[in-house]
Amino acid sequence: MTSEYNAAQRLLHKIKQSVSEFELNGGGNSPAVVVAAVTQDLQTLSKGITEYRLLGRQESNDRKRKTMLDRATAMANDHELLTRRFEKLKARKTEQAAYTQARAELFVGQTSPDTAAITVDEDAFWDRSERALDGYIAQGMASLEGLREQRGLLQEARRRIWNADSTLGLSRSIITYINRRTAQDKIFLVAGMLLTCLGMYFIVHYFG
Repeated sequence: MTSEYNAAQRLLHKIKQSVSEFELNGGGNSPAVVVAAVTQDLQTLSKGITEYRLLGRQESNDRKRKTMLDRATAMANDHELLTRRFEKLKARKTEQAAYTQARAELFVGQTSPDTAAITVDEDAFWDRSERALDGYIAQGMASLEGLREQRGLLQEARRRIWNADSTLGLSRSIITYINRRTAQDKIFLVAGMLLTCLGMYFIVHYFG
């Protein structure tokens, strides 16, 4: 049982080393060869862990059985982590290879263009640049004209505010005058009523 565990540990160490080398420089061999070798080792390790777990379940000694099952679980966790790491590395290597190939093809396609094509591209570039500059100048003129219009509107609004303030001041004076006149009228009315009452009293008292 110890030999099975040692064999699985050696294979696990080999896979870790192969994955690390593949991450750094591709393992020194063709990527396809490295991928095939690591994939095969992962499958072999998975079978070895399964067999070691079966042996642990068949162990009659409780302490040894628990030890073997714990070791099998630990190796299974390492196997899963290595598998995930290796799959991510393969995907990243594939993307890098595709990017390198596309970049090389693009570079090759741009290193030997036709001279006439270059001239046409340059003319089109300058035409686009001139149109863009004309557009920026037009936008700037429109913005300046808008600012001028806003300035006129602000001046007109300011004049209206001053006029409104003057009108409000005049209105306040008129309201104050009306309130004062109303108070005076009330006084005159009360005084007239009192005088009328007094006159009627004297008339009734002396001539009644």
